[in-house]
Parts: sequence; C-alpha cells; structure tokens
Amino acid sequence: MAANAQHITQATEEKRMSLKAGGQDGHYMKRILLVDNQAHVLRVMKLSLDRNGYEVDTALSGEVALNMMAEEHYDVVISDHKLEKMNGPQFFASIEERFGSAGPLKFLITDEHMDSADNDGAWASDTCKSELIEKPISLRWLIARLNEFFGHYKTA
Repeated sequence: MAANAQHITQATEEKRMSLKAGGQDGHYMKRILLVDNQAHVLRVMKLSLDRNGYEVDTALSGEVALNMMAEEHYDVVISDHKLEKMNGPQFFASIEERFGSAGPLKFLITDEHMDSADNDGAWASDTCKSELIEKPISLRWLIARLNEFFGHYKTA
C-alpha cells in the first residue's frame, strides 16, 4: 500500500489543484460518495469521515450512486470492488464515460493483494482510473490520503 500512497496521477493532481482554488473565499466543499453493498461498512466509514470534516453520502449499489452523481457533485468516490450487478471497475468505467476527466477522484476498495508477483494493481489504474485501497482498510491512511488530496494535512 505504501507504493500506492505515493502514487498520485497527473489527473489527480490537477483535480486537487482545482479544488485548492476553491470558491471566492478559498474554501471548497469536501464531498465524498461511499459505495458498498454492506450497510454496516458504509456506517463505519461515514462516521469516521464525518468526524474528520467531510460531507459524506452513501449508496448501496453502483446504479444508485450513478443516479446520485447525476444530481450532486462529489469530489471523491470510494467504492468496494465487489458490488452486486455492477462491480466497482464497471461502476468507475461508467463514471469515466459520463464525466471524463472532470469526474471525481476514485478509490477502489479491493481484497486483491497488490504486492503479489502477478498483481501490481495496475489493472485498477488502467481499467477504471482509480487508486486502490487494499483490505483491511486503514481509515487513518484513507483520511490522511484524503487530506493530502484536499491540500491540507490536518491530523485526526
């Protein structure tokens, strides 16, 4: 995961810089959409992110999340890989199709081990243009990464 934490794509950096520009007063909304088919996972993650100053919405499927994204702007989407009907990479491909480079930063939660010889995690970057979060999830790491993305380094 350390190598992944260091990996910030050019598109990610451009999004971060555009967010740093913020509104008239230099502030911006820090909106996150969490997608997982397990409600208890969403509750735990939402509680932690809420406590750290993020505005968080949740969805139990990729389909519901896409409908929410049609109505609301999200800076970051965090999705489990294993969703019903539409899996995480398919969901992220739909986001890319709809929003292109203007879409949110995407994190894909996976139980694939990125340090194995046959899986370096490149499939996630190539197929759904996302950063990987390997299970078990470290909420402390995720919050640090989000703080980095949003351009501040406040510790929780």
